[in-house]
Amino acid sequence: MKNPRPKTDRPVFLVTGGSSPIGQAITRDLVNDGAAVAVHYQKSKIRAIEFCQFLQKQGADVFSFSCDLNRPQDSSRLIRNVACHWGRLDGLINNASLFKPTPLGRSGPAEWEKVIRVNTLSPYFLATAALPWLRRAKGSIVHLTDIYGSHPILKDHGAYCISKAALVALTRFMAREMGPEVRVNAVSPGAVTFPSTYSESRKKRVLERSALNRPGRPEEIASAVSFLAKHPFITGQILDVDGGRFSG
Repeated sequence: MKNPRPKTDRPVFLVTGGSSPIGQAITRDLVNDGAAVAVHYQKSKIRAIEFCQFLQKQGADVFSFSCDLNRPQDSSRLIRNVACHWGRLDGLINNASLFKPTPLGRSGPAEWEKVIRVNTLSPYFLATAALPWLRRAKGSIVHLTDIYGSHPILKDHGAYCISKAALVALTRFMAREMGPEVRVNAVSPGAVTFPSTYSESRKKRVLERSALNRPGRPEEIASAVSFLAKHPFITGQILDVDGGRFSG
């Protein structure tokens, strides 16, 4: 199939997990910078549609797209739908993530495979499906990793830590493989939102270990993503945005 003609002069970005707090902040940042944004959702259809409608009323060029990231083979369909909607794709932000416990000795292959499919395989297959478009645009990819990908010390979350560690390695690998046309970087957040199972005392203990002694804000993660998405001479880098969680 021939690539459709561009239907907009704006750069177009796909943000996976676009209706999550960090996804929404990234989308707002990109929109404010003049981009059109595809907001991906998996289960949060109503939240994604309402978020897009809110931005559309303000004049933003945004649209929501669904895809089950537990099925990496569906990645090409998502990329095709986004690219056909605007006739171009300039950037991919792999923000969607699955965070669930996999206790040592009490979790099986199916649980591990699901986490790795969503957190590692889907970013890879989305990136490879988007590559022809990104090469044409000399675009960029930004992955959202996690500080626990570099410091796998989160109790009972082995699959999550390993999936994010693999995404860190994948970022550096893809930067080499996709250059010089496409840049690939990652933002590695610290504590921004906490699981609902965390008690106030546990949250406090986590925050006391960081130099800034506070949680991050989604907007602070988003600004780091935008910086890497736009900077023309940075690739293969993992930017920790963790408030000094592992500053020494």
